[in-house]
Amino acid sequence: MLEIGKATNAGIKRKDHPNQDSIGVVLPDIFNWKPPMLIVADGMGGYEGGALASQIVVETLVREYKRAKSQPDYRELIRNIILISHNEIKNRIINNPDIAKMGSTVVTVILEKNILYVGNVGDSRAYIINQNDIRQVNWDHSFVGEMVRQGQITPEEALEHPKRNILTMSITAQRPEIDPFIYKCELKNSDTVLLCSDGLWGLVRADQIRSTVMGYRPQVAADMLVDMANKNSGPDNISVIIARKR
Repeated sequence: MLEIGKATNAGIKRKDHPNQDSIGVVLPDIFNWKPPMLIVADGMGGYEGGALASQIVVETLVREYKRAKSQPDYRELIRNIILISHNEIKNRIINNPDIAKMGSTVVTVILEKNILYVGNVGDSRAYIINQNDIRQVNWDHSFVGEMVRQGQITPEEALEHPKRNILTMSITAQRPEIDPFIYKCELKNSDTVLLCSDGLWGLVRADQIRSTVMGYRPQVAADMLVDMANKNSGPDNISVIIARKR
């Protein structure tokens, strides 16, 4: 059984504007036998457009995940429902050019017993955390993310790079096609899963995230991490979901 904590906040500097982040949690019940799914989406393209885009992405993933009938390959399922969310965004702007530039990142995981399935587009992140380590298990679709993968800069240097906010892929009608990153890995009983938008990982150091997650219950840790990001100036929307076996 999972203990889940979640929090989303507009951020100190954007408190007077709509929160463009959206989060979603799907848990098994009598109508949905499938394992838990967690989602974080970070909208862009103006406050109203960004908020709408991330909401569309989360609602589409939740709906399509619940609709899946047969025992699926969860990697293929994640890919398919992310692609469906991309089509939803494109269809939504056909008769509404005012939101033509709206878009969103997404990171989602399915936790099936001791296996973690991950999918993402953009730079929202998924981590596996335990007492010894914090490990990112998805792929930043960003200018600096590519530089890190090529060994041109370190992850620490990426946090200060002037082009750190430039995405190379997002769920937007401006992009005809997307290619989600999909990954599958083992999940140990001692591991905790964390999803977040860049409003958290861009402001709070990885070691601080790990120590907070491992030191407190998931909901307390989620609230604390949002507070930590806001104390570090909170320039962006902040979202986090934490899941731990109990």
